[in-house]
Amino acid sequence: MKKMVVTWMVLAASAGSAYAQSSIRLSGSVYGGLGFNSGGDGVVRTALTGPSSFMFSGREDLGGGLAAIFKLENGFNADTGTMAGGTTFFDKQAFVGLQGDWGTVRAGRVYTPAFATLALVADPSGTYSVLTSTNLMESHGVRLNNGVIYNTPGFDPWTYARSGFYGAVAHYFGESTEGSSRNNATGWNVGYGEGPLVVELSHQATNAYTSAVQDVDSRSTIVAANYDFDVARAYIAYAENSARNTVAGIKTKDNNDLLLGVYIPIGVSAVTVSYVRKNDKMPVNNDASVIGATYDYFLSKRTKFTVGYAKLHKKNPSSPQRLANGYTGTTAANGGTSALTLGITHRF
Repeated sequence: MKKMVVTWMVLAASAGSAYAQSSIRLSGSVYGGLGFNSGGDGVVRTALTGPSSFMFSGREDLGGGLAAIFKLENGFNADTGTMAGGTTFFDKQAFVGLQGDWGTVRAGRVYTPAFATLALVADPSGTYSVLTSTNLMESHGVRLNNGVIYNTPGFDPWTYARSGFYGAVAHYFGESTEGSSRNNATGWNVGYGEGPLVVELSHQATNAYTSAVQDVDSRSTIVAANYDFDVARAYIAYAENSARNTVAGIKTKDNNDLLLGVYIPIGVSAVTVSYVRKNDKMPVNNDASVIGATYDYFLSKRTKFTVGYAKLHKKNPSSPQRLANGYTGTTAANGGTSALTLGITHRF
C-alpha cells in the first residue's frame, strides 16, 4: 500500500508538472461605434458598427525546446452579434503547429506571408481602423484555407516578435476537382527586424479558377518598412500587382500601390495618418487615393476611444473603389468616398 501511495504521488507530481507547462488562453477585442459614410450614391449612411473577434490559443511545452501551438479565432459583428465569416466559424485563424529552435510550422487556415507584411510592417493602423490599407491596396489573400507555412526562428508567429533576419514560405492547397494547380497559392517573405528598423519583402502567387475563361493567375509583390524615430514611427510600402489572363487581349489586373504613414504617440493618446495611392495601368485607368487620420485616446492599457476620418479620391468617377469595412458599417456595394467613425475598443 505504501509503495502504491508513493507511486500515485510521483505520477500526480509529474502530471502537475506537465500541465504547468501548458496553457490555454481566451483573448480578443470588442469594438462598438458609429460610422458615417457618404459619396457613394448621394446618400449619407449612419451605422452602428462593430468588427470584433475572440480567440482560443494554446501552447504546450513538449520538452527539448519543442512546443505545440494552436489558434482558433472567430470574427463577429458586435452591433448584431452575427458571425463576420457567415457560416465559417473560425474565419480568421484556425491552425495547429510545432515550434522549436529551428522555427515554426503551422497547418490550417493561416495568414499569407504577403498580408502579414501589409498588416504588421506596412500599415500604421495594422488594418484595424477606417484607415485600413485594404480600402485600396491588394489584400494578398489575407488568409487562405488548407495552408502549410514555415517561419524561420527570426520571426515568432506566436508573439509577432522579430529578431535579425527571418523569412517564411507557405503553400495553400486548392483541393480542386479540376486539378492540383487550381485555386492554390504560394507565398514567401524575407525580412530584417532589429532595434528601430523593420523591413520586409513578400511575394504571393495565386490561381483562382472558376472556368476556362476565368483561370486567373495573379501575382503580388510588396516591399515595406517602418522606422521608430522615438517621437514617431514612419511607414512606407510599395506593391506591384498583376494577372496573367486577359479578356479581349487586355489584362484583368495591372496596378501598383504606394503607402505612406506615420504613428505619433502623444502622452495617453496617439495620432495616425496614412496615404495610399493606387496607380492603375489598365485602359479604364481606375487611379485612386485614400488619405485619412485617426485619433486614439487610451482610457487604459486595454481600452481606447477612436475618432477617424478617411477620404477616397477617384480619377475615374465610375470606378468600383469604395470605402468599405467594418468600421464604416458599409459593404463594397454601398460604400462611399468619405467616412467618419467614432468608437471604443476593448481588448481582453
